[in-house]
Amino acid sequence: MKMKIMYFKQIFIVSLITILTTNNIAAQSGEVYSNGITIAYEAFGNKDNGAIILIQGTGATMLHYPKELCQKLASKGFYVIRFDNRDIGLSTHLDSLGQPDWNAIGPYVGTCKSAPLPYTLLDMGKDVIGLLDALNIKKAHIVGASMGGAIAQLIAIHFPDRVLSLTSISASSGNPKRPQGDGKALAAMATPPPSSSNEDSLVTYLVNVYKVLGAVDSDEVLMRRAQRHVKYRNWDPPAVNRQVAAVLIGDNCDRRPELSKLKMPVMVIHGDSDPVVPLEAGKEVAATIPGAELCIINGMGHDISLKFVNQIADCIIKIVSRSGK
Repeated sequence: MKMKIMYFKQIFIVSLITILTTNNIAAQSGEVYSNGITIAYEAFGNKDNGAIILIQGTGATMLHYPKELCQKLASKGFYVIRFDNRDIGLSTHLDSLGQPDWNAIGPYVGTCKSAPLPYTLLDMGKDVIGLLDALNIKKAHIVGASMGGAIAQLIAIHFPDRVLSLTSISASSGNPKRPQGDGKALAAMATPPPSSSNEDSLVTYLVNVYKVLGAVDSDEVLMRRAQRHVKYRNWDPPAVNRQVAAVLIGDNCDRRPELSKLKMPVMVIHGDSDPVVPLEAGKEVAATIPGAELCIINGMGHDISLKFVNQIADCIIKIVSRSGK
């Protein structure tokens, strides 16, 4: 009996040390000049380890990848980088490019032709390559969610020599004929924020959007996330319109012919409750890429909620381990 008690004490101590080690990995903040703009980033872990770079979705800052996810990945021996895309957060806001001309852009949707955009999803992918260059990282594990998933796919297509593995989260193949999302969720995403600069009204707006997208965290957690987004990350809704325009064209251009030629390890992570990009769209991505694995997370919507951090991390680690680097 005494030996059993000692054994369980040892297990408890090891588990406690693991939790403390994971939670105490601090972020190192920085800025780099990449592809003609400044990119703000945070890194977790040892820079000598294999790099995992996290690309966020439309209108979302790096903070939408919870630090708990970054810390868990770093605790497994990786150098984890989250960053603000152009036109969001503390990275360069390209106000000089003006607002998209929606009437001029409309006819190009679904055609894969060059549209009169401020910039494209591929331009945003080149920002990531520039970030890797600035950090002296030759190859990385590329992870992207939503718009970030489309960008990650484009990086894998156009810069395969820089990609150790690809993880596509809550993203489609760009197939214009894919199943469409729930009208209520799409309308919420398209609804402009309040014109008032009052912080409370902006936070309330964001919390409502999170919920419509399927966030399952508590109201308190969602409030804290929205407050950080509004107060500390230079939230700029007009700038996000340029990202939206890039998505409207770039994510309605079928990438399946190129995706079918990818050779690196690929993981597709998708929630079965995603109201924006239905699960069937994620299944299509996995079915298109040779050898791709599909990780379906029950109850997950179009959001990286704290509840699902461990499952998401496990799926990422599984595919990263397949690369052997």
